[in-house]
Amino acid sequence: MSNDASLMVATEHLLEALDAPSDRAISIATFYRPGRPLAIKVFISPAFKHLLCKVPRQVDGFDVLSEVAPLPSASGF
Repeated sequence: MSNDASLMVATEHLLEALDAPSDRAISIATFYRPGRPLAIKVFISPAFKHLLCKVPRQVDGFDVLSEVAPLPSASGF
């Protein structure tokens, strides 16, 4: 399995673990760290900050970082 495929599987497992009540609750991205392996970054909407306690430190070998922040939007286009 390629690294990209492993990352996608890890992301799916992370989504299952978080069990977010809405598609507006979290946003997941990759996070490049110079000299360190790629990590998964979870942004949690302030309205759903209670999900922070559900974020694991690792999933399928990938470090998971988390932050409570407003989710990005595509408004203005």
